Amino acid sequence: MPGSLRLFSSPRRRRRVVRAAIALVVVGGAAFGVVELAGSNKPTPIQSTFQPGKPVVAGNQKTVPLTKAERRAIGVTLEQFVRSGVARQRPEKAFDLVTANFRGGTTRSQWRKGETPVYAYPDPVVGNVGHQWRTDYSYRNDVGISLMLASRHPRKVGAMIFNGEVLRRHGRWLVDSFAPVASFTPIGVGRQHETGPADYAAGAAGADTRSDKAPLSAMWIAIPAGVLALGLLVPLAFLVVGRVRERKVARAYEAAAPKTLPPLPPRS
Repeated sequence: MPGSLRLFSSPRRRRRVVRAAIALVVVGGAAFGVVELAGSNKPTPIQSTFQPGKPVVAGNQKTVPLTKAERRAIGVTLEQFVRSGVARQRPEKAFDLVTANFRGGTTRSQWRKGETPVYAYPDPVVGNVGHQWRTDYSYRNDVGISLMLASRHPRKVGAMIFNGEVLRRHGRWLVDSFAPVASFTPIGVGRQHETGPADYAAGAAGADTRSDKAPLSAMWIAIPAGVLALGLLVPLAFLVVGRVRERKVARAYEAAAPKTLPPLPPRS
């Protein structure tokens, strides 16, 4: 008898081998999954955009209150940005109201054609934008803002809340980010409710998506499943071979056994 078959000739040994194989496959699949999951969470490389001036260390900035002049200047920038970029009245004019980081490599020609990373909101009420924005945080040259925009057609388009950031560059306040975080149903369309936070995508191909995680690959599921299936098929194959061999031995024994009982011994 070959050595591999002799090893599986005992039912107890076969059971032990099957249990060990299953445990090995489960542990190996779990370890592989942890490694793949850790690898998939690595940040994707993005193009860095640098601004001239003295570097600022994040976390070391001191909160300062905004002066009336600063609030007025920020309001002017936001109103022009919403009118020209968000409302798409003159997208090329909004090109000069944002930072290089916001542009994300797009050109003025693209903005003139409407191919911008600015989220479009149809026909907003712009008159009070310069006064209705709210401050989320305020540093010396960095201010976080919140702004709710309402459409001139409130029964067709619901209001929307935006979060943004404006930076002071060479004495001017420029928009560094501006994205929707919540939206409301139009007036008269069912019960009023808020939807958010939402994942709104920018319109330009060159826009900075600011994604910091790679998507989880399907191989993370396919490879462990294949290893698990292989680990189960190998013990199953040995079991089938062992059963076939046992049946052959049983049939050979039945064929060699006498068909009739031996005669009884004579009575004394």
